[in-house]
Amino acid sequence: MKIRYRLLSAMLAAVAVLAVPFGVGAAETEDSSTGALNNYRLGYMSWGVKKMGLDVLQEKLEKSGKKLPEVRVAVLDTGITTSNKYLQGRYIEGYNTMNNSTDVEDDAYHGTEVSGVIADGTSSNVKIIPVKVMNQTSNSKMADTAEGIYYAIEHGADVINMSLSGDDKNHTYHSLDKAIADAVAKNIVVVVAAGNEDTDANLRYPANKSNVITVTSVNKNNTLGLLANYGSVVDFALPGMNILMPHKSIMFLDSGTSFAAPHAAAAAALLKTWRKDLNQYQIVEILKQYAVDLGDKGRDDTYGWGMLDLSKFDINKTPEQIVPVTVGDINKDGRVSIHDVTCLQRHLADISAGVCDVRAADINGDGKVDINDVTALQTKLIS
Repeated sequence: MKIRYRLLSAMLAAVAVLAVPFGVGAAETEDSSTGALNNYRLGYMSWGVKKMGLDVLQEKLEKSGKKLPEVRVAVLDTGITTSNKYLQGRYIEGYNTMNNSTDVEDDAYHGTEVSGVIADGTSSNVKIIPVKVMNQTSNSKMADTAEGIYYAIEHGADVINMSLSGDDKNHTYHSLDKAIADAVAKNIVVVVAAGNEDTDANLRYPANKSNVITVTSVNKNNTLGLLANYGSVVDFALPGMNILMPHKSIMFLDSGTSFAAPHAAAAAALLKTWRKDLNQYQIVEILKQYAVDLGDKGRDDTYGWGMLDLSKFDINKTPEQIVPVTVGDINKDGRVSIHDVTCLQRHLADISAGVCDVRAADINGDGKVDINDVTALQTKLIS
């Protein structure tokens, strides 16, 4: 089955009709002697790096005295410009699911831009896995994208970024559902762009999936980006307007939710650098702790939980200290009840995977969450 994906650069943000007003300019810039993207000792291209405190967290991690693990971020997109000097040393071999080859050269440059945002916001231990699932006309088959997810799983991805979007007005079943669920089950963080149709992101796929992190865009004034989607599925509102990033052999200024999503992927990659075994739920909950409220008080359908600021993140704390766990309180309402059983059942059926606290769901203490924990929780409530 074919799906017409829109690159979320101004589509995703990269829709051709929007590329002109969104891509406002290109400029040749000088970088460090290594040619690779900057780290905390140097400057940053995206204003979002400092806005989100990624520069401060990166410095804390690099000065911790600990060897930073390799963290892999799979970018399912149009490929990558392998000759771009700003990306040297920041990517590993990828895959082209459209022709089953290792040719991931980017003929649309959207994937290069997205990859550049991730590299810009992370330290050199974070490597991009370019997975080409889309051509220059932004056409893709669901099967190609699903294959891309499985390639990412098989090649050690810790985070998957999908700055792509398809029409899903009827919330129909998609073959990608299982691939996404399998990735999340492997503790891979899946980040997607909300889209740029100035509409409810519930109508866009995979933005409307409950088990992904859906990101919309804002400008420097924390105002919703031009044409950026909104809605109950939006988790965070991150920098996406006028972002400077690699494009072909130069730097380019572009806008859209396509570039907000990789800011979230960069944040997730740094948290994976801190604790490699964090699952998606844990990372979402940590990010909520460090979200700056925008718009209406609390979570709202325009900005989600708001803008992230990880500058005060304490790398010496444990995940449990940041987000306490009460075994059995799966729906996070402060008590253990039959509602937690329902939440766990829905989680296991991949109906509300992004809502339930799966850390609190290992009721029988065997180190995994499965149907046996449903039985254990039911027994606990009866007794």
